[in-house]
Amino acid sequence: MESGFAHSALSLVVPLFVVVMVVLSRRVVLSLFLGVCLSGLMLYGFSLESLHFVYKAISSVFYDEGINWDGAFIFAFLIILGVITQIILYSGAIGAFVKWARNHIKTAKGSEFLAFVAGVVIFIDDYFNALTVGQISRSLNDSFHSSRERLAYIIDSTSAPICILIPLSSWGAYNIGLLSKQGIEEPFMVLLQSIPNNFYAFFALIAVVLTIIWRVNLPVMRNNVNVGMQDSKAQDSKINGTHIFQRKSAIIYLIVPILALIVGICFMIFYTGFQGLEDGESGLIAMLSHTDTPFSLFCGGAFALVVTLLMTLGIIESKEYPSIFWFGAKSMFGAILILIFAWAIGPVIKEHIQTGVYLANVAKDVLSADMMVFMPVFLFLISAFIAFCTGTSWGTFAIMLPIGMEVTLQSGSGEMTQSAFLALSAILSGAVYGDHTSPISDTTILSAVGAGCSVQSHFITQFPYTSIAALCAGVSFVLLALTQSTLIAFCVGFVLLGGIFYILKRFYGGDIEIIQNT
Repeated sequence: MESGFAHSALSLVVPLFVVVMVVLSRRVVLSLFLGVCLSGLMLYGFSLESLHFVYKAISSVFYDEGINWDGAFIFAFLIILGVITQIILYSGAIGAFVKWARNHIKTAKGSEFLAFVAGVVIFIDDYFNALTVGQISRSLNDSFHSSRERLAYIIDSTSAPICILIPLSSWGAYNIGLLSKQGIEEPFMVLLQSIPNNFYAFFALIAVVLTIIWRVNLPVMRNNVNVGMQDSKAQDSKINGTHIFQRKSAIIYLIVPILALIVGICFMIFYTGFQGLEDGESGLIAMLSHTDTPFSLFCGGAFALVVTLLMTLGIIESKEYPSIFWFGAKSMFGAILILIFAWAIGPVIKEHIQTGVYLANVAKDVLSADMMVFMPVFLFLISAFIAFCTGTSWGTFAIMLPIGMEVTLQSGSGEMTQSAFLALSAILSGAVYGDHTSPISDTTILSAVGAGCSVQSHFITQFPYTSIAALCAGVSFVLLALTQSTLIAFCVGFVLLGGIFYILKRFYGGDIEIIQNT
């Protein structure tokens, strides 16, 4: 159906409406659902056809000329992730890790590096990452007089940034689903090829390392020390006093499930890719281009779940498993709901409202051919703004990916070109930065909760650090547009980041002397 919006500014109404609704209501699912409803009204007015359009848009997520098995596998994978995280929690592995760390870590720098490494290793989900790393590192961090705000910054910077760089995570599954719904063939390969240009995620991680090594404590970090720490003590004692953390356990119950997840998914990715090879095809790239990613995620997750269950049979009581499975699945319900409505509104924006086509036409009219190369820079800034205002990177992905992909595809040959990969990287980078720094972001809140400080103090203390990384990422995107070289863009951004932090080290280096609230 030709909507007539491809050449009208009315095509912007739906995505703008969704953004405003998320900002005002802070309810992503409701905003996305209302966006689908508004699309029906714009297309068919107040009629039964409008209701039928909304029904078809949502039901197509589950069934469209057949069961949507890709979506079913991704939903199942997310639930499996939730269950695995609960099993790890109940096994007492986190308590064992804390005990081991106290016997081996001797300095504040060491305790902060432990938090950083744990954040990198626990990449399967940002929620699990934020809460688990906080639980692992908090008491150790306190013993070396490192502020809770520094810990919250480390936790937050190794949750979303690391999850977006590794496709074998809940974030990878989510974005693979969004890309496949845009009609992108081989979404896993597309996501994989976007990773080298995801400058903000890399620079955010590097900034943490430099902050730890050079003990960079900006004035805002020195002036906000352990704010809200007393309020968290009751919660600390309540959590740490439960039998879950007093169990006699071992670190292996934390490490093996994660390794099993990586091995299982990687094996299935290569196996399904090998099965999909056509006559005359061979090689690693050919295998990856034919992989069945949703099925691979599900099978790899199921393998990791079985391994985790078998490992913990002698530790966890059988009566605890119903609660484990329920709370594990429940922890993913919110993400699944967002994914359902994101999948519903993506094709609506692309095929019916045609926002991407309109923006591509505007870009062609306004920008010269030379200026079109700066499209990733604009997408980075727009995505960062939306994510900061809404507090959600996943919601921003749902809004911007259909638009960004369509703009670049319409501006080019209609196929996935280098500009499309750059656009994807820019959207992912911008959304992660905006979500990372937003005071209403769930990861910002969970990182503060995990570290045991106030959300406000975490927000204001980490903002300068993350914004420096974002500035360097923006410079890299500009250089990438000018040079078309990822290596040059990354190296210049890296040198700029290192130079800024070295200057900050000269003026603000050194540990914070914590006198109170310790």
